[in-house]
Amino acid sequence: MDYQGIRNATALGMHLFSFDLKERYAGTFLGMLWLVIHPLFMLLIYAFIFGEVLQLRSGASHSTPQFALYLFTGLLAFNAVSEVLVRAPSLLNDRRDLLLNTPLPVWLLPLLPVAVSVVLEVLALLVLLVALSVQNELKISGVFFYFYFLIIRIIFSLAGAYVIAVLGVFVRDLRQLMPVLMTVLLFVSPILYPPEVIPEQFLFFYDWNLLGQLVQGYREALLDGIINWGRFSVLFLISISCLSLAIWLFRSLMPRARYVL
Repeated sequence: MDYQGIRNATALGMHLFSFDLKERYAGTFLGMLWLVIHPLFMLLIYAFIFGEVLQLRSGASHSTPQFALYLFTGLLAFNAVSEVLVRAPSLLNDRRDLLLNTPLPVWLLPLLPVAVSVVLEVLALLVLLVALSVQNELKISGVFFYFYFLIIRIIFSLAGAYVIAVLGVFVRDLRQLMPVLMTVLLFVSPILYPPEVIPEQFLFFYDWNLLGQLVQGYREALLDGIINWGRFSVLFLISISCLSLAIWLFRSLMPRARYVL
């Protein structure tokens, strides 16, 4: 693609990105405020159920406010991944007319939900940082380390978007299946509960749970101000490998997908 083509694709991508955000909350009374209200509401519900009713605590979180921040940090990663994977199956089908009747680069579409997820995550991150500041627990070094894991999260999300988007053309059931799978993943990963409560016979699953390891990286960075370089290195290598395979699969199946569309 020449310079002009890249410039046109970038401009079109920015237009679609802006339209995507506006369309999401079009006609609502609170509009873009839902970007902040929704995660805060879910945080309060989870903190009450898991912190007060079930009395779950992490090793360093002995109070409900601390455990609420612990939950919020885990949901920061999960909600961003879920945003991408739940939307991915319908990406190509919903933009069918653009793909077939315009020179829209097909590789551009999976980037859109990833870009939206970054905006949503950054807004939620600001809420978390304010809460940490109020409790005098904000660690500047942790914010810096967090961006290392944000990069990994984006790479994993993009890999999933490419794979699920192209498979969604052939397997329409993925639209209904992905929300269910993400709900399952939410509860089998140490997001709503600390790893300390996982029975020993199931710890192997946590060790191989990429989302769980990513969430742990988020928490170590933002709540403890540290980074486990071993965890980061392994996740980074796996994410790059996944993205490479995802791009290969997307390019291989896309010619057939156009006929199905």
